[in-house]
Order: sequence, then C-alpha cells, then structure tokens
Amino acid sequence: MTVRPTHPPTRVMRENPDIDQLRRQARELLEAYRAQSPDAVLEVEACHRTATPATFALHDAQFVLARSYGFESWPKLKAGVEGVTTKRLHDAVKQGDLEAVRALLARRPEIVDLLPGGPSGSEIRALHIAVMARDVEMTRLLLESGADTRDGIWPNRDATGPRTIAEERGYDEIVALMTAHEETRGARRVNALDDGVRRLRDAMMTGGEEAVIAVLESEPELAVMCPPDGVTMLHRAAQYGLLRVARWLLDHGADVNKPSQPDFWRWKGRTPLEFAVWEFAPDSDRSAREAMAALLIERGAELTPLAAAALGRLDDLASCPLESLQGKAVLQAAVRGDRPDVLRRLLERGLDPNERMQLGQLEDQTFSSGGPLLEAVNTGRIDMARLLLAHGADPNASVYTAGSATGAAYNGGSPRTRAPDQAMIDLMVEHGGWIGASAVGYIRNVELARRMLQGEIDPHPESGTLSGEKVAEQILWGGASGRSAEIVRMALERIDWPRDDPRWFWLLWRPLPGHRDLDDVEQADSRATFGLILDRCNPNLQAPESGQTMLHEVIARDHGVGVALATMLLDAGARTDIRDEFLKSTPLGWACRWGRVALVELLLARGADAIEAGAEAWATPLAWAERRHHAGIASMLRQHGAGR
Repeated sequence: MTVRPTHPPTRVMRENPDIDQLRRQARELLEAYRAQSPDAVLEVEACHRTATPATFALHDAQFVLARSYGFESWPKLKAGVEGVTTKRLHDAVKQGDLEAVRALLARRPEIVDLLPGGPSGSEIRALHIAVMARDVEMTRLLLESGADTRDGIWPNRDATGPRTIAEERGYDEIVALMTAHEETRGARRVNALDDGVRRLRDAMMTGGEEAVIAVLESEPELAVMCPPDGVTMLHRAAQYGLLRVARWLLDHGADVNKPSQPDFWRWKGRTPLEFAVWEFAPDSDRSAREAMAALLIERGAELTPLAAAALGRLDDLASCPLESLQGKAVLQAAVRGDRPDVLRRLLERGLDPNERMQLGQLEDQTFSSGGPLLEAVNTGRIDMARLLLAHGADPNASVYTAGSATGAAYNGGSPRTRAPDQAMIDLMVEHGGWIGASAVGYIRNVELARRMLQGEIDPHPESGTLSGEKVAEQILWGGASGRSAEIVRMALERIDWPRDDPRWFWLLWRPLPGHRDLDDVEQADSRATFGLILDRCNPNLQAPESGQTMLHEVIARDHGVGVALATMLLDAGARTDIRDEFLKSTPLGWACRWGRVALVELLLARGADAIEAGAEAWATPLAWAERRHHAGIASMLRQHGAGR
C-alpha cells in the first residue's frame, strides 16, 4: 500500500546553484503536479492556495519552486542566483557606473523599467535616477535599452515622468536624446503639431465628427501621429465610436493593427479593435461598437481572442488552444461585451473562472484575479455572475487595486450615485463572499466596522499591505479612503502611534481627492476625515524618497478642497519652506506649477517666501509660473518681490 506523504518535500539550494537546473526543476514540478503526484500536490498546496491541475502553468510551478526554496517569487529566486536585480541596477546608475549597468542589462534587459515590487515598493525607475543626476551618457544607455521616457511616479504621475522632469529642469541635451529615442520607436514628432493636437482635442470634446474631420483635413499629419504611448487617432476614434472619423483615418493611411504601448495592467498593447470593444465608455451603444468593429475588421484588423470574446465570435475562439486563452482577459471581455453564451462556452472548455493574470512592471511576480466576476457585479449582470460562481469563481478574489466582487456588490458602484445591490450581495454571501477589515471602510459600512472592531464578526485581516497588520489599522485605512468620519473616529480610538510615526503620512493622504472635483458632500467628508487624522500627527511628515509634505500633496490634489485642507495644515504648524526631491520645490512652487491661484494667495498671506533666493533657478515659484504660463500668478509673485 502506498502511504500518502503528509508534509511537502524539503528543498535545499545547492552551494553553486544554476538557473537552468532550476528551470528544469520547475518543468518537472509542473509535469508531476499535472499528474497529481502526491509529493507535488503537497508542495503546490503548501505554496499556492488557488492552484488547480487544469490551470496550473509553468509560471505557477516556478512560483511554487521559489517559495519552496524560501524566496518570495521566481524573479527573486532568479535574481538571488544570478545577482541581477533592480536594486543593483539602480545602485549602479546612482554611481554612474556605465559598465556595470551595461553588464546587468545584457543579462536581464527587462529590469530597465521594472519596479522593485512589494507593498511599499518605490516606482522610481533607473531612468528617473539618471535624469535627475543629469547624467547624459547613462540616460543614453538606458534609452538604448528601451527605458520608458514618460511613465511618472504615483501619486503625481503627470509631473514626474523622466521626460517631464528633464523638460522642466531645462536639461535640453537629455530632452533631445529622448525625442530621438521616441521617434525611433515609432512615435512621430508630436511637439511640432501642438496647435493641431489642441484643435483636434477641442473638436473631439465639443464639435462632433465633422469638426474632427475638418481639423484632420487641415493638417493631415495628425492622421498618422503616434504619441509615445502608441495610442493613435484611430485608437481614440475606435474608443469613442467615431465611425466617420475612423473611416477617414483608414482612408488616409492609419495603421489598423497598430498596438498601443504595454502598460502596468497589460501583457501587451491594445489594437484599435481592442479599444473599440474594451476601452469604450460604459454607457456607449452596443450597436455602435459593433459597427466600429465591423469597419476595422473589414479594413484588415486582426481578430484577437479578446476582441472575439467581446464580439461574441464563438467560432473564432473555438480554434484557439485553451492555454492560449488562459489569463488573457477573454472571460472579462465576454462579460464586458454582454456575451453570456461566450462566457458559458469558455467556462465549459475549462478556463479559470477567476482569470488569474500576471501584471507587468514589477520585479516581484504580482497577480490579479477575479476580473470576470467583478465585471459582472459592476455591470449589474447577475445571471453572468451566477454562471461564474457556478463554475467556481471566488467572490473574494482580489482584483489588483480594485478589491473583490463582494466588496463591489456592497459598494454598488459609486457610493454617491448607487445603493448597494442587495440581490448581488446575497448571491456573493451565498457563495462564501465576505467583507474584510481592509474593505469595510471603503464601502462606508459603519455597523460592519463597529462589529469587526468589537470582535463580533471575522474581520478577515490581510497581511503585508500598506494598511497595516492590525484590524483597527486596516479599518482606519479603509475609512480614511472612503472618507467616513465615523469609521475613522472609531478606529482611531484603538490606534496609539506616536505623532512622528511615518505611517501617518499616507494615511493622511487617503481622504484627498483623486482625479476629479469633489461635490459639496464629498468635500465635507474629506475635511472631516482629514481633520481627525491631522489631530493625531505631525503636519510636516514627508513621503519617503520623494520628500514632499502633506502641504505639497493637498496643493497637487486640489479639486475644490485644497484651500480648506491647506489652511488646516498651516493652522497645525505646517512649514512652507520644505522642498521635495523631484521638483526641488516648496509648497508655493508646487502651487505655481499647478496654477493654484487661491493656494498661492493663501501661502503668500501666511508668509511663504515668494523669492526663494536659495532655490535652483528652474525651481523658484516665479520660474514655475512663467514656464507653465500662469501670468496672473507670476504678476502676484512680482508684487511680493520676485524677479527683482
């Protein structure tokens, strides 16, 4: 009789490990697990809770192998063996060591744009370091290795892309390198068409298709213009359903299969056809999307699996091998396109209902799962949600930065415009769905938060997140993010951090606006939650690495509430002379860069230095106002002595 083992096998790294040998071990583990070898099953179950033989792939085997050897992920194991890591690259760039950087990139070229990873990983890339040091040769080397010139750093991406930094600091020689680099990668010169781009944008926003075509006919180069992100005019026409514009563009040479540049969320770029069926506005007309897709296909667009799923093209999907569809968002596309028959057939073929996908740009492997079910909840398609759950979808699977389907059901979409969907909530709970401590604040459910804090219900705390390890800390983070003053107040009663604890900085950031203006109720909630947290902390805490204070942040994230929050900070003792690392500027400099007139007035009235004689020439308040063409602010600064 064969005795089933009860403990996974122990792996010990040999003295001189070899990555090829480890790859062979991963392939052997893959085959053994698919064959349900007892040892392999135990090892996989110990490291990979959601694995199934039907969906287990090579990257899963590599992940399990890495965990068995004591590493967080396969890239961490690989880097540990080879000694080629993002950190080592960044250190070499900081030291200006061209040979070391060249050697590292020759062995692992992908690390040129990788992020360190982890819950608190920085988004600084090697190119940021080279640009801020004004290291021209290092910049040249990184560009030759494919470094991204545009991607900025959260939370102020618009101001912190490498090219933006170089332009605003006046590093003309680096800007010239980047322009040449972008053009060699297929990005046509956009700066020369600035006026046309502005007119085109205005026409698309307000003038209708005839106005857009009129602009294109007046400046035909716009038709084939390709920005660095690869999103062409044809992509935009497809996205917004501008059928006549799309036809005009195709008639004038637009590339129907041009992919956009890959971003964090995607394994590759999207074509115009995929924009038509994926990136459309939620309230757009389905028949218009289908007409756009038909035009693009007629003109030679490749019917990708994602597009086929969204369009209901079952016959085209039937010829695709199952493995080619795993983790490619085809199930979510079927839900987004409202194609229940496609969803059913794909699930019956054995596709993972959670559609686990690996995200890009992080050195540490990062996965997202649960997209199809979350899509069904967010679009109110309860029958498709039932179908996914019947095939094993996890109502608690975490979609990266978006939460779970159960959380979305409780939230009901925007908390200001929709009530929780009780039928959807009941369905999620019936299949084991729950709300945890990290999510209860986001959905502003005061009663659930109270019961979690009192230990009456399981809070399902998450480990290794920015929100903290304790239940009260996770509820506080969510309550601040959801701007629920009552939840924040309850949670703060159980928090005993000292005033200078660095965790307060990002917690204080949570009630700030996102990328839109807040309405009156939201502004009141923002002020209330911000004030409760501010009472407990030092107002001059700075973000790690980037160095901005919360006064900097409320200026950048104004959206109607900036003056109120800045006043609260100043009243609490916030300083006006601290400079950040990226813009090398004070809060007044930030206000001038972003054109915040009322905040400039407030800061000057509270004694901020309008001259800043010790600042670098490009980083003075007046330099920002002039460079960004804020004439009124520049005049105000001169009245306070700047420019004399």
